[in-house]
This record gives sequence, structure tokens and C-alpha cells, in this order.
Amino acid sequence: MLKLLSSAVLSLLISLGLMPSPPSEEMQALAVTTATVATHNTLHGSATLKPLADVIGWQEVDTDEGHSKLGALEYYDHFRPGEGRLDARNSIAISWRKNKYEKTGDGSRLTHGGEAGVTPSRFVNWVVLKNKDTGAKLAFINTHYISGAWNGEHPERQERWRTHNAVVREVVAELLSRGLPVVLVGDFNRPLAQDIPGMNHLNTAGVSGVPIDQIYVTRGIGTGPAERLEKYGSDHFAYTAAVQF
Repeated sequence: MLKLLSSAVLSLLISLGLMPSPPSEEMQALAVTTATVATHNTLHGSATLKPLADVIGWQEVDTDEGHSKLGALEYYDHFRPGEGRLDARNSIAISWRKNKYEKTGDGSRLTHGGEAGVTPSRFVNWVVLKNKDTGAKLAFINTHYISGAWNGEHPERQERWRTHNAVVREVVAELLSRGLPVVLVGDFNRPLAQDIPGMNHLNTAGVSGVPIDQIYVTRGIGTGPAERLEKYGSDHFAYTAAVQF
């Protein structure tokens, strides 16, 4: 029965003496966890890396300068799965507030290989984070698609873009199948919201159309809108949103 009641209703009934207090573990299960999430393309690390949210997906952290700035970001842990500092996998690093979350899982998948003068190898990175207070888990995915595929200049790149998108959908589906709430962020390099089963694209407050930097959330954990922040020295705006799970 307790699972059918919201935490607010349950607290009211307890305060009125109409229901006994449940065991602490049940109260923990009923607690709602709120997290802020963000995405920012750092222009090859030349932007100022700001503590934008509880969990942040970065793109273009592909220089020593960028990784030094990331390492200097106080109070955060980071997921950079590549063996070398400048491994292409590390360019889409993920950061989270270490006082709030601990990483319980992670992964990285190649979407397509690189080509000199065209694109580096592209990846999808993800982590599973556990809230230290409530025990609730959140899967967070970060990615960066090939550029120029949809601007009319390089239609030959569209096949790579679609291959990348297929891998993103597979990663989302696998994490959803575990019963995890999922957040997907990244630079999609296409001003069009994608149809990703089980996910909602968050519109951005005060912004017409769809920017190429996008945030998606599992249906039911966040209705948005997302918020556009500053560029902080990049050629992209940063974006943030709140989710509850």
C-alpha cells in the first residue's frame, strides 16, 4: 500500500496520526531524488568549464588544456574511459558532484571510426550514478555526432550520422531495459528533435526551434523546459535541466 502513496501524502497521513511511520528503508524508497543535468561543447577545451549541474556531459574535451580544466573542477569526479589523456573517448567526458553521487556502472561504445580531415572516431559514453542520500540510480549518456551532415555541405556524412544515432538508440534501450531512469545529452549536430523510444526531448525556454545541443529524459522524470545558459568562452551555449526520479 505504501508504494501507492506519494511521499507528500504519506507524510501528511503520518503527521495526522492516521498511519504509522513506515520502516526507514521504505521511506528511503519513497523519497524523490532531484538532480540537475547539463551539456556543454567546450570548443576544444578553450571554454571556461563551469559547475553547471549535478551531472554534466562535456563535448570537445580533446586538448591538454581542456583536460587540465576538467581536472581542476572542484568537487567533481569524472568518467574518461580512454587509456590516454587525448584518447577520442575522453573528449565526451562526464562529470558528477562526488558529494552527491557515486558511480556504480559505466560504458563506452564506438559509433564509427575516424577519417583524417573529416572526423575523429565518435563514441557514446555513459555512467550509472547512485545518489548517496536516497540510493536512487540514474543512467546518464553523453555523445557528440559528426558535424556537417545536415548543413547542405557534406551529405556524404549522413550515413555516419545515422549509424551513430542507431548506436545511441541501442544504448538507451539497454539502459531502459534495466529499469533505470535515463538522461541523454550531447551535441547532435542536427537542429531536429530525435524520436528515441522511451525518451522525451526537452524544449528550451525562450528558444524557438531545436538547438543542436540537446537534452532527452526518460518519459515521466522531467517535463522541462531546459534552460539555455551562457557560452562561457565556447561557440556553443551550455544547457541545463532538472529531473526527478
